[in-house]
Amino acid sequence: MANQRPDAARRARDQAAAYDSVFAATPLELTFSDGSTEIVEIPPHPNLSMLDDERQEAYEELMFEAESFDREPDIYIPEQTLESGVVLPAETRKGRVLQPYRKDGELVKPPHSVRVVQACLGDDNYAKLRRAGKNAADVWRIWNQQGLDLANRSDVDPKSNGRAGSLVSLRR
Repeated sequence: MANQRPDAARRARDQAAAYDSVFAATPLELTFSDGSTEIVEIPPHPNLSMLDDERQEAYEELMFEAESFDREPDIYIPEQTLESGVVLPAETRKGRVLQPYRKDGELVKPPHSVRVVQACLGDDNYAKLRRAGKNAADVWRIWNQQGLDLANRSDVDPKSNGRAGSLVSLRR
């Protein structure tokens, strides 16, 4: 049974921070035009499901919406018989989502990668990020570094058996 505590994601991030884990949130110092500064925590990549409930809900709504984005044509794979005599049934696979992302022939705006960051940070923190002259690419750099750190960790950790987990294959 999944942990149903409303603060489970926050507690997991706090524990990760206490142990200097690659799963910890990354502090990003923002400097505003008036010279003031503020720290915004960039959560781990949303694929790790360590977002607060509201942010996880916003991310999943965005992913659900992305299912309706324009796609390449479906791929039909005819029935195949292997040398062993096993018959693989015919199947149709959905075409890949077209990039740049578009819906009904129109580009998705703001771009999907920006919307992922907005969903994960929330409107207030995203607005702070922009006011400080930063953008979604700065958050993606942090997430990509987390993915590299996780991959490196799995390379040296004998318990990982060479598996880096879902963060290695992060995609916008």
